Amino acid sequence: MRVGKLAAPRMSPYEPRTIAFAAELVHAPVPVETQKVQTVHGELFQNSEVSYQNFQVAQDGIHLSNPGAQPNQVSVATVRPDRIIFREEFRPATVEDFATRSVNVSQHLYESLNVPASLVRVYSLRSLVNPQNFEDSRQLVGTRMLDAEAIASFGRPVGTAGVRFVFPGSTPTEPSYQLRIEPWTQEPRSLWIEVTAQCNRPIPAGELQGIGEELYAAYRFLSGPTLDFVKRFDQP
Repeated sequence: MRVGKLAAPRMSPYEPRTIAFAAELVHAPVPVETQKVQTVHGELFQNSEVSYQNFQVAQDGIHLSNPGAQPNQVSVATVRPDRIIFREEFRPATVEDFATRSVNVSQHLYESLNVPASLVRVYSLRSLVNPQNFEDSRQLVGTRMLDAEAIASFGRPVGTAGVRFVFPGSTPTEPSYQLRIEPWTQEPRSLWIEVTAQCNRPIPAGELQGIGEELYAAYRFLSGPTLDFVKRFDQP
């Protein structure tokens, strides 16, 4: 199953570079039989979009993974009795790629392990953007988003600073969002943005395309109102 195309993003002066995706799909505990997961690993191997080269049984779960071309690259799905965790970090993957992988792999595993539904999902997206009017993103955060005078009252230099917001859902089934905006310490020119979405609406095993829809909603939150917020302060 390939999820639908991502809707065209809103026009923005920024080009976010997403460096990490994560999805944690929580379900009622079930027995995790190694042979069943290994069979799914073999089935996935036939599809390059969702395949994993390596299979490993460890104390913290069964790991399906791909080797990285660089030391910091991660591509792994971890199967535990009560959840499946997907991570793609510092790899050339789009949100559509990650949604396709998450939907397809979880569908195979839910069918094999007899998981009736996903109860809760937590998604994390981490992106970098370059401010238009600041060579150093620490200046944007420290002098525009925060009160520079109040920070100066500490009487000592600030290495880095950031802002964090929590947006609860208006109903029990509406996703909640957490947002963090900080200078990226590895490259001060870039602003580091993390959106974490928690979705508490159960999704039956036969409707796992909803995972893709929730991921796209989280990405739209990042590429829409979050970048609009950054733009308000990124002025000459």
